[in-house]
Amino acid sequence: MLIESITKEFILDKKFEGLRETTLTSYSDFFRGFNKYLTEQGLEQLEDLNKRHLKTYLMYCHEELGNNPVTVNSKLKLLRVFCRWLYVEKMTDILLTDGIKAMREDTAPKIVTTDDVRAVLSHLRRSKRREDSFTSRRNYILMLTMIGTGMRLSEVTRLEWSDVDFSESLIQIRQSKSRKSQSVPLSESLARELLEWRLFLERKFNKLPQSVFVTEKGTTLTYSAIQNLFKRLKKRLGLQSRFCPHGLRAYFIKELLKNGSNLRQSQLLARHSKIQTTQLYVGYFAHELKEGLDEHNPLNDLI
Repeated sequence: MLIESITKEFILDKKFEGLRETTLTSYSDFFRGFNKYLTEQGLEQLEDLNKRHLKTYLMYCHEELGNNPVTVNSKLKLLRVFCRWLYVEKMTDILLTDGIKAMREDTAPKIVTTDDVRAVLSHLRRSKRREDSFTSRRNYILMLTMIGTGMRLSEVTRLEWSDVDFSESLIQIRQSKSRKSQSVPLSESLARELLEWRLFLERKFNKLPQSVFVTEKGTTLTYSAIQNLFKRLKKRLGLQSRFCPHGLRAYFIKELLKNGSNLRQSQLLARHSKIQTTQLYVGYFAHELKEGLDEHNPLNDLI
């Protein structure tokens, strides 16, 4: 059986199961690279595939493609699902990924520094004042929304005006990471900025677009477009910290904890399924707590 044909059958099967389009796209992208690698190695038939080939492929991704441990482990997860499906469908006699261990990852959350957040907002604010363009306005409110809510990038791209309840001060997350409907509080300051942005859109398009963040043509701003915005800002401003969409989410969580929110409150606001995930952030900014202790230590006036 041709491996390439089997991977296509696998994706069709997962589509029938009702997997999200983003998940199906992830599988398609993965198999494109995986099948290309196997073809270059002269492997086209499933009968010739073994565990050693899978391990070699993962090492190739790490050493030749420069994939970090997180990316390699993500590919391993996709392979495990695929190999489990092969085993259940009786296309293989053994589970090909059995015994293949994940790479050790850096568990420290990717958090943007406060200085870099201020630098970005200052730059976008100046651009908004000087240019007063569609793009400068949108980029500024986009950044405020991500900083002020801790929303994931995928959630931001799906955000529609019908999800924003100004009367109840809530933003509805129609499909979160857990595939459940959730909500996040909407602060008064962010609500004012969003209302101003909505009025601007109504005037520009004569009819409010469905999505909150759109292009100049009124179409939904894509996942990759927002990622590219972060890359451009990081390069232009020379930012040294991990300035990326997930980094802003981590910054949101860190600031909650620093400013007195307890673990349970922070877990709920971050919408983490496990409180242990939220606890990671406490240890990460322990050095900032140390600076506070040095400044406000009660021993300072006693010795």
